[in-house]
Amino acid sequence: MAYSDKLQQRKKEIELTLRHLAKERHEVQQNTEWIDQKAYERRISLLDLLAKWYREEITRIDDVLGRVQDSRYGLCLACHEPIEADRLAIYPEAELCFDCQEFRDRV
Repeated sequence: MAYSDKLQQRKKEIELTLRHLAKERHEVQQNTEWIDQKAYERRISLLDLLAKWYREEITRIDDVLGRVQDSRYGLCLACHEPIEADRLAIYPEAELCFDCQEFRDRV
């Protein structure tokens, strides 16, 4: 399976998850039997944080798919050298090669 296919599949999975989170959030809001207001607030906060995290992942995937269309996919954004194939196999949305990512993590 090509990297772009994996990314498209992941995006579909995330969209499904976001729909599930929205449905669950709606159900939580409709439930008027919460005994503990703090538990309700924590549940809503958790659902909102998860949704935000998944939306950010979709944004990253869309950025990568844009690089695929521009024939820039697989090139490190820092050094412009090819990103290692095994790195892309594990993390298809990688923007940096291993060395540049390691340098960034140290800084």
